[in-house]
Amino acid sequence: MPSRRLLLILPAYLLWFVAFRTGFLNFWTRMLLAVSLLILIAFVGRIELLKSHRHVHISMVLLGIISGFLLYWLLYFGYVIFKPFVAKGAEEVYALRHEAPQELIALSLIFTSFGEEVYWRGFVQHELQERLDGMKGLLTASAVYSSVHVWTLNLPLMLIALLMGLCWGAMYLKTKSLQSVVLSHVVWTELVFVFLPLT
Repeated sequence: MPSRRLLLILPAYLLWFVAFRTGFLNFWTRMLLAVSLLILIAFVGRIELLKSHRHVHISMVLLGIISGFLLYWLLYFGYVIFKPFVAKGAEEVYALRHEAPQELIALSLIFTSFGEEVYWRGFVQHELQERLDGMKGLLTASAVYSSVHVWTLNLPLMLIALLMGLCWGAMYLKTKSLQSVVLSHVVWTELVFVFLPLT
């Protein structure tokens, strides 16, 4: 990855700090602003993102929806098994549900899921795969994706970000499609936050 493109990963740390550690506006507004900037950075860093992924492929849509459900159930059973260790972290995350109406949160999650995948898989992982190789790029991108969540001060959330980053990264590596990972992310977050919360 050219060094100037590598530098485009650094703003994610600042944006996640603003989203999770500052108090202006509310969390969901901060997150929408942060992800909007990540989308802009992704398109500036990789202009061909604007031209790619235009056509809808039904197989990618189905893969995204089914994998989103499967990843939710994986998380659910992991939560049940490790509940004594992760319940406090989950409660901290779910406290954010009180900062906005559920309908607004549901709409926000569609946008943020789209934006995160455009940035993390469509830009960061793609560039790392070009510079390193497929698997090393996937592992590095997933590690960075998890490390950005350090500002949450929530170790279970960082571990979940790592696992989800690996799953969505592997899907992107295999399919080269943002459609599947975006839909998977959307389905997963909607289930976790809105329709079937863990707690």
